[in-house]
Amino acid sequence: MPTFSYVAKNTGGETESGTFQAASKIEVARDLRSRGFVPITIEEKKAGKAGKSDFNILKLDIGPFFDKLRGVSLTDKIMFSRHLAVMIAAGVPITRALDTLSRQTKNIVFKTAILQVEKDIRGGTRMADAFAKHPKTFDTLYVSMIRSGDATGNIVDVLNLLADHLKKEHDLRSRVKGALMYPAVIVTAMGGIGALMMTVVVPKIAAIFKDLDAELPFLTKIVIGISEFISSYWYIVFGSLPVFIFLFKRFAGTELGKKFFSRLFLKLPLFSGLTRKINSARFARTLSSLVAGAVPILEALSITKDTLANFYYRESLSKMHESVKGGKPLFESIVPFENIYPGLVVQMVRVGEETGALGDVLKRIAEFYEEEVDNATKNLSSIIEPILMLIIGAVVGVFAVSMIQPMYSMMGNL
Repeated sequence: MPTFSYVAKNTGGETESGTFQAASKIEVARDLRSRGFVPITIEEKKAGKAGKSDFNILKLDIGPFFDKLRGVSLTDKIMFSRHLAVMIAAGVPITRALDTLSRQTKNIVFKTAILQVEKDIRGGTRMADAFAKHPKTFDTLYVSMIRSGDATGNIVDVLNLLADHLKKEHDLRSRVKGALMYPAVIVTAMGGIGALMMTVVVPKIAAIFKDLDAELPFLTKIVIGISEFISSYWYIVFGSLPVFIFLFKRFAGTELGKKFFSRLFLKLPLFSGLTRKINSARFARTLSSLVAGAVPILEALSITKDTLANFYYRESLSKMHESVKGGKPLFESIVPFENIYPGLVVQMVRVGEETGALGDVLKRIAEFYEEEVDNATKNLSSIIEPILMLIIGAVVGVFAVSMIQPMYSMMGNL
């Protein structure tokens, strides 16, 4: 019967190494797990040779560079979490599972991060600490959940919970992007057609008016003036677009910009309800995942705050954290923010705390508002479409009137 050398850790972080005779590595892993240990490495000892690793680590010391990039999709992380959970549950050592998963991904950013995590764990770093070294790939929520699973010994359940959470987040984003795709295409097409009209059509019509020495209405003069400016200084107009986008992003990233756009989306009639539903769903989903993963409530509130983009929701989470830290229950801490959280959230959180089932209740809240977002985004396109048609009609009408009115005047003078 072959002999295997192993290195494993228990939930207390203690490391154990030794040898074990078994029919296969799976048997060794199962024995370790039955004693409360998570296998780190399992290697078969060959006669007359030192223990040989089952695989070679790809020597890429470029993790810090690629970690600065945002190149890992939610889909990549969902599949990674699912597969890692399955492999660990089957008794595959963590380092071997990570190496296998790194070979399966084609995303170089993700591959590099996984290999660095595997290398750190092999070197004795705790699993959560190894993931924490890559904040651009594995955010605070992911690391905290891993740390909780590592401490409680239910890492497989936590990874499955993370995969479910990430899938819901992916679905939520997809719904919102899908709803905004149609308006974005229409607006882009309008801009392109408008630029073509101003640079090609209007100059030709303006030349005819000039040859006829016609008296032009004020509106026509404005349209022709805009056309002449764009035609003469097109390089300034189009060259300024990247500068405008850059400045817009810079402003949106400042505290003043975040406040402005956060308040704008909370006040706009068409988007205010959707904004509240999206943030309520994300708040409930993230907090429920953390609570279910046995993350302390104060830490869970801090992590949840980092997952919300809206300034006022982030601010509310900070104040909730201080309130709960001061001894108040969570539902009382939400009450001052009923202007941004629907009343259902407050009441359901209260029920969850009173019954001791806060995680389950938050999950139900998340599912409810995710369905509401789904319905709202389906209706959003049907609401935006007539608005866009009115805007397009108004623009076309102004252009038509400005060009046709002088023609009628000239025909009347004949």
